[in-house]
Parts: sequence; structure tokens; C-alpha cells
Amino acid sequence: MVKYRKALISIFLVVVLSSLTAIGYHYYSAEERYGSGHGYKVTGLIIPLYSDPNGSWIDILQIHRQFPDVPMIVIINPDNGPGQNFSHDYFNWTQALMNAGIRVIGYVYTEYGSRSAGVIESQTIDYLNWYHVNGLFLDEVSEYSNYSSYYEDLTDICRSLGAEYIVGNPGTSAPLNITQYFNLTVLYENPGIPPLENLSLIVNGTPRSHSSIICYDVEAVNESVLNTILNYFSYVYFTNRGLPNPYASLPEYLYQEMSLVSSLHPANE
Repeated sequence: MVKYRKALISIFLVVVLSSLTAIGYHYYSAEERYGSGHGYKVTGLIIPLYSDPNGSWIDILQIHRQFPDVPMIVIINPDNGPGQNFSHDYFNWTQALMNAGIRVIGYVYTEYGSRSAGVIESQTIDYLNWYHVNGLFLDEVSEYSNYSSYYEDLTDICRSLGAEYIVGNPGTSAPLNITQYFNLTVLYENPGIPPLENLSLIVNGTPRSHSSIICYDVEAVNESVLNTILNYFSYVYFTNRGLPNPYASLPEYLYQEMSLVSSLHPANE
């Protein structure tokens, strides 16, 4: 049964890649697609995809096709980083996502500013050489301002290598002298939804366009709550999955989540 499922996934990938090549699909960011000078405010999903290529990757491609107006960032994590060896499966599926217009970034942890920049540089090179990702997801970012120079130097190194789009994840409120070095910062990563009256404290001055929120152990997505959250965060993700790994599979309500974001995003404000 496992071999049969893998065969189906491989067939699906071939079909996807062939169709995208045939139509000459080119990736455009939301800013490119809608233009930055028309009051467009990006509203999208950021999805930690911490599983080897499987049916979840197919689901993301299919849902993205149904909601092409919703920008998506997918975080891949082969082995708490790029892993020790190149994977053909990861390469093929990463390219399938990127060719469909999804921004793919690679997971790297920073140990709250104590991890060697040389190690992170090496992992960045592996991600870029092996999987041609759009950028990085830097996890375990310190929320303390005295680590500002660490992240300034680190992001400069990573971008000089070609990792142009960098998401930082302190998982909590952080000062501007930390968040300013990232294209996007995850300022809340916790079980449940934070009190709505605390949202302005969580972003702490970081612009909406650079703020993101990830909530797990969320039973259902509420339209009114989501609408309020979207006033503060440009990229969101809610999942009903919980610890020890809420990102091993997709939420049961991902289609509804995409549909709500698509209907609520402030495209012309």
C-alpha cells in the first residue's frame, strides 16, 4: 500500500510539472502581481510543512490552484535543517511548489543568537544548491535587542548567498531592532489564539506587512476573529494539530482557512 501511494504521488508530480512547463508558468509575488502602488495589502498563508513529501504536498498544490489570489509561503524542513544529503523527492516537490507560484523557504534554527553563523551559512548554501529555495525560515530568533547585530550580520550573509527572502521566528513580541532585518517576522507561535486586545502589543510597532502569526491547537477558524487578526498580520496560519509536532500534517480545515483569507484580504484598501 505504501509503495502504491508513492507511485501515485510520483505520477501526480509528473503531471503537475508537465502542465506547468507547458503553460510557461512564472512565479510572481503578490506585490508583483497586484503592484505596490495601488493600495494593495498582502494577506496570505505561511505553512510549516515539516513532513517528507506526501499527500500534504499534493493538498497544498490543489488548494493553491483553487485560491491563486492567496499568496503562500511554505517552510520545508528535511531534517531540522537541509539534512546531510540531497533528496530527489524534496527537490522535485520543492520545484513543483515554486513553479505553481508558492514561495518556498528552508528551515534553519539560530539558538536565540548563540548558533555559529558559519554553520547557518553552510546550511543556507545546501538549501540553495540542493533545492533552489526562495529564502530561509530562521527559527529560535532572540527577542532581546542586544542580539540585533547578530541578526543584522546573519541576514546580510544569507542574502549575499542568494537567500533573498528571510522570515524570522522569535514566536513572541520582539523589538523593531530585531524584526527590521527580516522580510517577515512570526511574532506569535503558540497554542490557541491570543487575546485580541493584545494584538497591538504583540506586533509592538512592526508593520503589518512584516508581521506574521502561527497558532496551533485551534479547534476551528472563526471569521470575525480572523478578520481582526488580519488588521495586524499579513501572513497567518491556524491548525487544529498539536504538540509534539503540530506541523507534521495539515489542518483539517485548511480549505476553509484559505477560503476565508481569500474573502477577507483587504485587496483595495
